[in-house]
Amino acid sequence: MAKRVSASDAKNNFGGLLEDVAALGRVEIIKHGRLVAVVLSPRTFNASLPADEVAEQGGAWGKEHMIPADSARRARMLAVASCFDEE
Repeated sequence: MAKRVSASDAKNNFGGLLEDVAALGRVEIIKHGRLVAVVLSPRTFNASLPADEVAEQGGAWGKEHMIPADSARRARMLAVASCFDEE
């Protein structure tokens, strides 16, 4: 199932958009009530291609560059200091 986000949310939270694409495979971007873009993960993109095109590319497109969703999420998390120096 695809997630739908507004164009402004996609722009303002691009990192989150990429996390959603990695986790869900597909995110639809809506602007003024209509679908304007679809962002696909490499896995979902390859599944939509005919087998001969995937073979022509030498295997799965983007396979070695895909960041696992949990790694992407960890990379975005900020460590909050347990105490602050007040001077």
